[in-house]
Amino acid sequence: MRTVLSMLIVVLLALLPGSATAELPGVRTILDLDRESVLHFAIMSDHKGESPLSSVEFARLAAWVKQGEAAFVVGLGDHVKINWENSFIPWIQGDRWWRQHAYLNVADGENEYFSPTHRQSDYGGGAPLLDLVNLEAHATIERPNPSEYYARINVGDYAVHLIQMHYSDQPADSILAFPEQSRAWLMQTLEGIDKGEEDLILVGAHSRHGSWDLVLSPERRNALLSKADLVLSATTHNFRAWVPDGFSGTPAVCVNTGAVNFPGYMTPNGYVEIHVLSDGAIVGQYIDLTQTSRQLQRGRFAWIKPRDGTMRQVDLRPEQVLAVLADSVGVAELQPALSSLLQELTGADLAQVRVRNGLPAGPVTLEDAWRVFDKNRNLRVVRVPEDRVDAVAERLELDPVNIDGAYARVAVDQPATAGLIASAGITYETLEPQAIDQPGLREVDLVREWLRRR
Repeated sequence: MRTVLSMLIVVLLALLPGSATAELPGVRTILDLDRESVLHFAIMSDHKGESPLSSVEFARLAAWVKQGEAAFVVGLGDHVKINWENSFIPWIQGDRWWRQHAYLNVADGENEYFSPTHRQSDYGGGAPLLDLVNLEAHATIERPNPSEYYARINVGDYAVHLIQMHYSDQPADSILAFPEQSRAWLMQTLEGIDKGEEDLILVGAHSRHGSWDLVLSPERRNALLSKADLVLSATTHNFRAWVPDGFSGTPAVCVNTGAVNFPGYMTPNGYVEIHVLSDGAIVGQYIDLTQTSRQLQRGRFAWIKPRDGTMRQVDLRPEQVLAVLADSVGVAELQPALSSLLQELTGADLAQVRVRNGLPAGPVTLEDAWRVFDKNRNLRVVRVPEDRVDAVAERLELDPVNIDGAYARVAVDQPATAGLIASAGITYETLEPQAIDQPGLREVDLVREWLRRR
């Protein structure tokens, strides 16, 4: 077991990205970038109630925000989840820095959790989320209603203007989910900002499809993209940074912020870091939380936007061939094989993975390994009390198991642990611990090990 895990650690270290020295002279590490910046902050979303108490990824996020001395953290919604444990609530209430420096967004998860009706479509029902933090501790705040706000945050010589909009996934009709009064207030607030060289404008909305600027009228969309520096969205759980067609000459970069705990298609667990350099250039990165240390990113996970220039990305990550298969391997064969391997590597009593795609015949690349799950989730072990093991096995559609002891060890992916813990009526304390500097075992690692054995 120890030999296999040691090998997996070596594999993970081999995948760590290198520096961005060609783009940022003098910057060889992310700590260099911290020192070169005049403004640095983080953006996160879609952790659905997880916190450092229950998630090693969130624990890394909190540690790395502290390491980089980020000025503040912007949240883009789905910070809580109905019927789950939501360790985030007691954690943020007990962490003074986060309580005073987190600027959260009210989205569908908040509506569903806090609203008396528990409907995502209950407009503004999630506003009590903002009572968990002290927005006015380090910012001047204007609130046109309980769920939206404008924050002016002074950091050194910079003034950061953050406009947090309420745009839930539901209802599906954007006219109802993102009503006219919100759009008009957004335009009025933008117009009221006298933007100079040391003003940075951020506008965030959780949204339904991740490109919420498209629901604005052409005139309003032009006004937004011609003035804002970062137009932020979430909801898809996929990271993406782009400049909309026709707007390459404007200051705006649109960013979909991925997910801390429940990443989407071909996106690792992660969050966004923004560094503003002394010449006004903005460096954005999607920081990979599957790594054990905070690293400079590259490829599609890093971009640079000069003050008066065009955003550019750098793709330096070559494709890597992991194995060559004589025949393709389908889902029906791969899923039980990987579940069995997970059980072996962890020594669990029950184990399950959820495979989405098989592997092709011929060369198998790292991207092919990612596509097996379409993600690279952390695999964790939960200790389930003896009297609840049968119910958990039934939930996972696994055969009952006889155990010799007070609990069964159940290995599943991190998102599945949240539902398992809630349904079994247990707490995050039943998760076997994983320190932030421990790589752990992830889905792509499992595929790599299976390929190695073939």
